Amino acid sequence: MSLLSPASIAVIGASATPGKVGHDILKNLLEQGYKGTVFPVNPKGGEILGKKACTSVQEIGEAVDLAVIVIPAAAVPGALLECAEKKISNIVIISAGFGEVHIEEGDALQKEVVRIAKEKELKIIGPNCLGILRPSIGMNASFAKELPSAGTVALISQSGALAVAVMDASMDLGIGYSSVISIGNKAVMDECDFLELCVADKDTKVIGLYLESIRDGKRFLATAAKIAGEKSVVLLKAGVSEQGGKAAASHTGALAGSDAAIDAVCAQTGIHRAHDMQEFLDLLEVLSTQPVLRTERIAVITNAGGPGILATDEAEALNLALPALSVRTLEPMKKALPASAGTGNPIDVIGDADAARFEAALKAAGEDENIDGICVLLTPQVMTPCDDIAKAIVAWKKKYGLMPVVTSFMGDKSVQSSRAILQSNGIPSFDTPERAVKMLAALRKRTSSSQLTAHSSSDTSKRKTKAQSILSGYQGLIPEDVIGQLFAHYGIPLPKQKIAQTEEDAARIAQEIGYPVIAKISSPQIIHKTDVGGIRAHLLTERDVRDGFKAIMSNVKEKAPHADIRGVLIQKFLPAGNEFIVGSTRDASFGHLVMVGMGGIYTELLNDTAFRIAPVIAEEGYRMLSDLTAWKVLLGMRGKGQSDIDGLCRVIEALSQMVTDCPEITDIDINPVIVGESDVAIADAKVVIG
Repeated sequence: MSLLSPASIAVIGASATPGKVGHDILKNLLEQGYKGTVFPVNPKGGEILGKKACTSVQEIGEAVDLAVIVIPAAAVPGALLECAEKKISNIVIISAGFGEVHIEEGDALQKEVVRIAKEKELKIIGPNCLGILRPSIGMNASFAKELPSAGTVALISQSGALAVAVMDASMDLGIGYSSVISIGNKAVMDECDFLELCVADKDTKVIGLYLESIRDGKRFLATAAKIAGEKSVVLLKAGVSEQGGKAAASHTGALAGSDAAIDAVCAQTGIHRAHDMQEFLDLLEVLSTQPVLRTERIAVITNAGGPGILATDEAEALNLALPALSVRTLEPMKKALPASAGTGNPIDVIGDADAARFEAALKAAGEDENIDGICVLLTPQVMTPCDDIAKAIVAWKKKYGLMPVVTSFMGDKSVQSSRAILQSNGIPSFDTPERAVKMLAALRKRTSSSQLTAHSSSDTSKRKTKAQSILSGYQGLIPEDVIGQLFAHYGIPLPKQKIAQTEEDAARIAQEIGYPVIAKISSPQIIHKTDVGGIRAHLLTERDVRDGFKAIMSNVKEKAPHADIRGVLIQKFLPAGNEFIVGSTRDASFGHLVMVGMGGIYTELLNDTAFRIAPVIAEEGYRMLSDLTAWKVLLGMRGKGQSDIDGLCRVIEALSQMVTDCPEITDIDINPVIVGESDVAIADAKVVIG
């Protein structure tokens, strides 16, 4: 672990001038408790901060575990070669002026850094970074002002400024750090390397990630899935990827947005996703100070009815349960509370409650077999001894250390000292009941559901070869008859259908298929058929089919005169059922995303969707469906029976197999998928080859 726990450090570019980065880093190492040996390196030599400066690393007469480089960008490649010759393999490049400046010279310098690192087998953090900090050994190899408290959180941040802000905000929250790593441009080591480094660190319990980009999505997914069972990971992802061009190709691409892949990787690996800085800090605090919540059963203790109701509403939204206490613990608690107290769950100890009432409720909940976590709410009324109650919670926690507890001491000045008492003793305190309950829910054990080898079998190669032969030679929106072959190969059920070139063809095909039928324009240039009047539905007779064919051709000639028309697809009209969409779109970093959601006219209106990164097996399909608001529709509502959930999951898995076998597919929409009580049918499908 010499990268994070070096016994000796060389500061290349150490400066005697206060205010220069090379001076500040050297001063931090010398004055903030680092016990290892520090070597200032400056070509002028002399003495800096009481230490003899070497003119180069070659002049250092002993081994060096870590080099921190703070010199102009143009001189960095030469310094790296000197480090390699000195056998210094762990390097932090603080210097800026590389790829982040987006000019030819900077890009060339960064490529040279990467080349040297590969050739000389160097581990490099940066360039363009804050540095690294290791509070437990007093190491501040950065230009951050001071070391944070030592603790169990490893912070990996692509932004040095944000890392400084997080450390500063942590001071009053009881968050301590095992290490802080500013990764900058990630020229050599990226987020996956640092995740692996931190998961191997025995001092780290929680890993906090601030990322603006993810270099290798597939590797990140695999790494995060491997880590999930060992450490808690919190991700705050910034930056918006380009998705505008996807909207024209498919509903799935339009709905994927900028962060569907991030939602998917978090769902599949058990990563906690923070959507803003406040949530990031909340998660770091609660995960680093509290044990896991073993079940969904919690108790809410409050001295006011309103906050109790807010907490209950939030608990229900997050699938937490508030069971009644058992008789064994309820009766002793009742004796300690006034008759007007609420002894259900929430437990309302009433507005004039003192510390003793809170103690009685805490003891009952702590000993009750029906309760596995506690949320304590307090409003500072005139008679409320806030500090005494905070101290009572701290004392209780020392006895019941295996039960997670969060608090919400609501207000401002009246509860500042009380919240400080709680947080200094490792008990999170939030300003609203909803935040407290949300963080208690975050303590439920999250496990990886990623199935990265789900589709490996002896038949996979043959299946893939045939699928690619079906698609060979096609580009853009592929014809319906080819889609039919492809879907049949993967067992995805399509209704009877055939393309008609003429009105007579249409009438004959409709007769063969059997009425009712639906007619749709077939053209590689027309993605959304309804926009050009290219669909006629529920055609019951030959006259309906002939009229529909003529109307479609007329509409398309007027509204899409330059489109290449393959003909009109005549398809068996399907009975009504619950309409869903299953689709896929290709993400630049993570590969294919698989999506399921409400289909038909509701697809983009409701945006009720769930995404995963392929490959996805049927079991994960169930998890996706249960994430939807429409899950209740599938289970059966208002007298309707349960839909064919198994069949819909098989479609999800088959589509995932298809895009895994055929990476040339950029977009798929199967919409609507009509889900009945005993079967699943595909009403329409689009497949786009990129």
